[in-house]
Amino acid sequence: MERHEAATGALAATGGTGIGRTGGANRPAAPARQYPGYAGTGTELADSARKLAERFAAAEPAGAELLASAAFGVHGARHLGGAPQQAEPAPGTSWWHGPSVHHSTSPLFRPPGYRRIRREAPARPDPRPTGGGRHRKPERPTTELRIAARLLLAHPLVTADGPHGAALPLIRRHAGTLAERFHTLLGYRLTLGPAHARLHKAALPGRGLPGLDPAGYAALVHALAATARGEEPSQPPGPVRALLDQWRLPAELAADLLTAPELPPAGPELTVRRLLAETPVVLLDDLAPAERAHLREAAPTETERFAEVLGLTAEIRAEGIALFDPADELTDLALPGTGTLAQAALLLAERLVEDLRPVEADGAPPAVLIPDALIDGTLGDITDDYGMSAGWDAGYLADLAAFRRDALDLLHRMGLAAPAGRNWLLRAPAARYAPRAELQPAEGSGRHSRPAKGRDRQAV
Repeated sequence: MERHEAATGALAATGGTGIGRTGGANRPAAPARQYPGYAGTGTELADSARKLAERFAAAEPAGAELLASAAFGVHGARHLGGAPQQAEPAPGTSWWHGPSVHHSTSPLFRPPGYRRIRREAPARPDPRPTGGGRHRKPERPTTELRIAARLLLAHPLVTADGPHGAALPLIRRHAGTLAERFHTLLGYRLTLGPAHARLHKAALPGRGLPGLDPAGYAALVHALAATARGEEPSQPPGPVRALLDQWRLPAELAADLLTAPELPPAGPELTVRRLLAETPVVLLDDLAPAERAHLREAAPTETERFAEVLGLTAEIRAEGIALFDPADELTDLALPGTGTLAQAALLLAERLVEDLRPVEADGAPPAVLIPDALIDGTLGDITDDYGMSAGWDAGYLADLAAFRRDALDLLHRMGLAAPAGRNWLLRAPAARYAPRAELQPAEGSGRHSRPAKGRDRQAV
């Protein structure tokens, strides 16, 4: 619910009308020269860029991130790693006490020689048989459609000179079907230009562009306007230059990012589907009443639809639903993953679950309050146990406050923890990465003052 209200409120404040794109209202229609691939006028483009840059410059950081997500819609999908290997448990099973993928996914328990599949790799073909004949191969159009759809969901800007330019012919070949499927499933709009494809996505909180503050977003808008005019941007800040170098935008796409009409407001059904497609976990308690009712009623149908179109599998639990990619590639953040933060965050979640998991299997809450001292103590224990031997970043080992901040932030972005004022909540999906529940209170251990048996717990 917090996520939905934040998006709606921020868009209303910046002139939007829903979970769609903002900007571009009340443009004067004065005649001016047109730019290649752009159907409007130069005055309209300049006016749109000026208004959008002013909105960014006046916004708070969180508001600027949400406005960027609404205006540009270039964020990738985000899903947890470690697709379920076990059969689905009985309906109503909680994540707290359901099947665990702990040993198969934790980066410190992976077998030697493990190599994570690159996220930009093509989707694996559907292994299910497609018809008679023992020599029959999977139907090519179905496989190609899924590859193209997954690519666009992960990388909404595909340009001829960009890193995924080789996929443009594939997207063009199936453009009609892709456009229809994205419109029907998510209310997204697919547009094609001479040298690009763009999937217009809806706004999501926390999906801003890397390294940009409000002033940086304003500078990006000015740089896009220059690109749309066929000019070289004048000394943009480093993060803006890095984005432009990565995107390699043709003029018509830069203009489209600044002037394309907003997406229509989304109802409960589309809102739920967008959250399923783009976010790691959808908890029932986070949804508005109408959205919650739709997810409860249509969960099997919705998850089957995502399996068919995108090859995603589902965990349906008492607290909500998470979609997973068996290839561990359809995500802009990797958890489990390599590197100091990903390893430490997963170990932190695992040990917090062992200490705080509700004992009762029935009626377990969707989240529990984490005692502040338990976070510090657990992180200290993990650092002692793994920091040196795993070669963790020396800066984090020397600054546990920064380590704590960034590890919790990663768990938050992946839907496994959430801030609650000055405290933190541990959310039920974190339990899928911990050892299987024994339904007994765990003893505290370690030398960093982790609370022992009998400590206070508060369910939320």
